[in-house]
Amino acid sequence: MGSNYYGDKRLTDEMPIMVAAQHADHNTSNIKHVHHHPEGQLYIPLQGVIVVEAGDVRQVLPRGRLGWIPPDMPHGATAYASTFKPGLAGYTIHLAPSLCAELPPRSRVMRMSALAASLLERMVAWPGGMPADAAGRRLMTVFLDEVHAADEEPLHLTMPSHPRLQAMAAAIADDPADETDLDAWAAKLGWSRRSLTRHFRDQTGMSLVEWRQVARLQKGMELLNGGASVTTVALSLGYDSVSSFIALFRRILGVTPARFAQFDT
Repeated sequence: MGSNYYGDKRLTDEMPIMVAAQHADHNTSNIKHVHHHPEGQLYIPLQGVIVVEAGDVRQVLPRGRLGWIPPDMPHGATAYASTFKPGLAGYTIHLAPSLCAELPPRSRVMRMSALAASLLERMVAWPGGMPADAAGRRLMTVFLDEVHAADEEPLHLTMPSHPRLQAMAAAIADDPADETDLDAWAAKLGWSRRSLTRHFRDQTGMSLVEWRQVARLQKGMELLNGGASVTTVALSLGYDSVSSFIALFRRILGVTPARFAQFDT
C-alpha cells in the first residue's frame, strides 16, 4: 500500500481508520517491499496465512489472529492463499496515531475475539473502508477495545540483536529440523552455555528451545497451507513422531494440523 490512504491526505483524528481487503493467489512468493508510515496497522487473515516482517519480528498469521504493527515501524507482508481458495485473504486496518496510544509499542500476534470478528463483518461494509457516521465510530471504538484486551499468542519470533546470535537464529529459522543443542551452539559461537542462554533470552524473550518450537510451528503452517500432508510436515520439521507435532500444533493453535489444512482454522 502506498503512502497515501485516501486522496492526498493521511488518516486524521476526524477520519482515523481505514479497512481494506487483501488478496492473494497461489503464486505469491515474495515479501512486499519494506515500508513504514505514521499509522498503526492490523493484519487480519480470513484464510491461508499472512506472513509479516516487522522490525526484528517475524509473524505467521493464520485465521483468527490479529497481527499488530505500531506506527512508524518498518514492515512488509505477503498474503498466501490456501491451496484451494485463491482470492480474498483477509483485511488490513490502518489506524491514525491517536488511536494507537493504548496498543502495544512492539509488533504482536493476538487472538481475535468472537465479538471483534462480528464487528469486523460490519466494518468491511463501510463505504471506502471508513466509518460514515457516529454509529460507525462507535463500532470502531468497541473493536479497538477488543483489540486492546486481546490475548497475545506465541506466533511471532524476535530476532536477537547480537550478530552471532542472529546467525544462529537465522540458521534455525531456515532449518527448524536441525537438532543442534545448546552446548554445540555455544561451542560454535565461542560462548559458554550459560552466556548463550542468558543473552538469547534477554534479546528474544524466549529460551532457545521455545524459539525453535515457534520456528517449527511457523514453518509447519506455511507447509500445510501449501498443501503438504501432516506426516510430511512433521517429518520435515524433525519430529520423531507425527503425534508430537499434532500435540504441539493443537496446544498452541487450538486446532489439529489436519483441520488447519482443510479449513484454515
